[in-house]
Amino acid sequence: MNMARNLLALAMAGMLAACAVSSSEPGNNSAPLTIQKQGSFTAGGEMITAPGTFNPRKPMQPDGQTYHGDHAYVFYQVPVNARKLPIVMWHGAGQFSRTWETTADGREGFQNIFLRRRFGVYLIDQPRRGDAGRSMVEATLKPTPDEQLWFNQFRIGLWPEYFNGVQVARDPGTREQFFRAMTPNTGPFDMNVISDGVSAIFDKIGPGILFTHSQAGGPGWLTVIKNEKPAIKAGFFLFNGIAWQR
Repeated sequence: MNMARNLLALAMAGMLAACAVSSSEPGNNSAPLTIQKQGSFTAGGEMITAPGTFNPRKPMQPDGQTYHGDHAYVFYQVPVNARKLPIVMWHGAGQFSRTWETTADGREGFQNIFLRRRFGVYLIDQPRRGDAGRSMVEATLKPTPDEQLWFNQFRIGLWPEYFNGVQVARDPGTREQFFRAMTPNTGPFDMNVISDGVSAIFDKIGPGILFTHSQAGGPGWLTVIKNEKPAIKAGFFLFNGIAWQR
């Protein structure tokens, strides 16, 4: 019952935040973006040390060396006169932070759209994906053809046909960009590892609004539950979120 009340409260907060966002004046996408600060960092993760003593004359041997992994990676931009709360954007399955940057046909993505609305924007690569690919658990990457699956999964259509009215350009160049945005997991998908990494982001930056896409919806809920402050108190938005049971 407590869980249900908490989730309902989060949903109501999300609805209120959505109203606030939608009432903002849209920016002019032909105007220059004025960024006050930008940068990148990692958050969370684990570290191990191999037994033995490091020998600098034999640097390829693991003895005594450390290994850091399972952290999240973040690239952020904060515009001039930014609003109080930033937006943290979390990609879905097979994707990385590029999801939010630019559409496959070259239009501005959510990153720029919300920067123009004066939100600070933090783009995540979750642990074991993209720029956070240093996994603590071994995995084998296989070049298995799967791109028609992603075409269907992203509801573009049923390959090779497009759905009527879908807002995706149908030229070969756009398909090429879409397929080349797919990114593998470098370790097993682990809800706890991933949500720990993203929760550590909010520990670092403080309160914010969380956007999740598709697969990130499940660990997104878990991140909200784990975050005791709660830093994700302003709003939590799931785009095509997956079903999840604890």
